[in-house]
Amino acid sequence: MNRLRIGFVSVTRPAFKGDTAAAVRRSLAALEALADELDFEPVAVAAPVADAAAAERAAAELGGLELDYLLVQLTTFATGDIVAPLLHAVPHVGAWALPERAGGRGPAGPLPLNSLCGLNMTLSMLGHAAVAKDQPVKWFYGEADDAAFRARLAVTVAALRGLLALERARVVAIGGTAPGFYGLDETPALAGVQLVRRELSELFERVAAVSDAEAAARARRWAETERYDVPFEQLRRAARIDLALTGMAAQAEASALAVRCWPELPEACGAMPCAAMGNVSARELPAACEGDVMGALSMLALQGISGESAILMDLSDVDPADDSVLVWHCGNAPVAWAAPAEEGGRRPGSRLTVHFNRDGMGVVRDMRLRPGTVSGFRLLRSGRAAVIVAGELARPEKAGFDGVRGWLSGVRWGHEPVGAAGLVANLLDRRLPHHLAFGRGALVEPLFELCAHIGAEVVPPLPRRPYLRS
Repeated sequence: MNRLRIGFVSVTRPAFKGDTAAAVRRSLAALEALADELDFEPVAVAAPVADAAAAERAAAELGGLELDYLLVQLTTFATGDIVAPLLHAVPHVGAWALPERAGGRGPAGPLPLNSLCGLNMTLSMLGHAAVAKDQPVKWFYGEADDAAFRARLAVTVAALRGLLALERARVVAIGGTAPGFYGLDETPALAGVQLVRRELSELFERVAAVSDAEAAARARRWAETERYDVPFEQLRRAARIDLALTGMAAQAEASALAVRCWPELPEACGAMPCAAMGNVSARELPAACEGDVMGALSMLALQGISGESAILMDLSDVDPADDSVLVWHCGNAPVAWAAPAEEGGRRPGSRLTVHFNRDGMGVVRDMRLRPGTVSGFRLLRSGRAAVIVAGELARPEKAGFDGVRGWLSGVRWGHEPVGAAGLVANLLDRRLPHHLAFGRGALVEPLFELCAHIGAEVVPPLPRRPYLRS
C-alpha cells in the first residue's frame, strides 16, 4: 500500500504578534512524529502565506505535489481571499487552528494568533460562492501532539485509505449476479470506480487452461497449511479456480472481483469456488460472491481502512438468550479470519470440506471466526447511501451452522446500540441487501468520514415497531 502524502501550509498574517515561527516549527515537528505513528508522508510548503498573492502561488505549488490531503493551518486569523485558493489546491482538505495558550500562557495582553476565530470564520464561509468546495472540509484544533488532535487525524488517515481504495477501484464483475438475486444487482456511481464486465465463459476457459502441475502445486501448498477432508482432486480443482481468478484479475488490473459463483460454476469446474475466493480475498483482492459488486466495493473500503482482508456475510440466526446474531456464509472467508485451532499447533482452526447443500462437492472453508471487534459496512443505492454497524465477535466455541460463522454481540448501528434483534429489524424494515461486509477493528469513525467524502448518506437506525412500514 502506498503511503499517503499529507501536505501542510501555514497562513501567517504579520499583523498578529504571536510567535508564529515557533508555532509552525512545533507543528511540523509533531506532524513528523505522527507521520511515523500513523504511516503517512508529510509534505510542507516552506513559505508561510501572508496575503492573497502568496496564497495563489502556494496553491499552484501544492497542486503539483500529488497530495492525498492538505492541512491548512490558520496559524493566525485569515480572510477568505487568502484561504480560498488553499482550500481549492487539492480535493481533500482540513483546516487547522492552534490554541492561544501555547506553553501554558494565560489569556492576557494582545491576542497572539486569533487562530480559532479564523477557523470558525473559514468554515462559515464554505457556502459562499467565492470559497465553496465540492468536498467537505474537516476542522482540526489543538497542538499536533495533543491526544485529541492525534485521534482526529488518525480517523482522517484511515478514512483517506478507504477513500483512495474506492477512487482507484477497478471491479471485475464475472457473470453478473446470481439468478434471482435482484437486491444485489446495482451499478456503482462513485467517482473513480471502474466496472469491467466479463463473461463466465472466460473464467471457465482460464480454469481449463491452468496446467495440472500448477494446480497440483497450489493444492499441495494448501493441504500443508489447512486440514481437509475432501479428496485431493477436489483441492486441485479448487486451486484451478483460485489461479484462474487471480489471472483474470491481474490481466484486468482489478482491485476487486464480484463473481457469479453459482449455479453454473460448480457444474462447469467440478468444484465450489468458496474457499478459493477466500484465498483471493486474502491477497488484498476482495472477491465478493453471488456477483455482488457493491459488496466487493464495501469489502475494498474496509480493507483500505483496516489494512486487513474483509469478509462478506449473511445474517442467519438470532439468539435472544445472549442478544447475538449469527453472521454466516458457506465458506468463502480468508483463513486469517479463523479462530485458533483448539488443539493448538501451526495449523489454523479451519477445515476444507464439502459445501453444506452440495453433497460431495467442495471446497469450502468450515471455520469459526476469530474473536474481536468488527465493523460492518454496506454501500447502497449505487454508493449514494451506506449502512455502518459494529459489534464484537465472541465465544468462538458457541455452536453454529457449518461454514464460516461467528456470533456478533454488543451490536451497534452507527453509534447507537440496537442489539441483535434491532440489527435484523433494521435490515428488514429498510429492505436492505442480505450481504454485509465486515472488517477487523473499530472502524465506525473512519467509515463515517469516508461516507462524508463520497457523499453517501449514512442510514440512521429505526426504532423497532410491530407495524408494517411503507
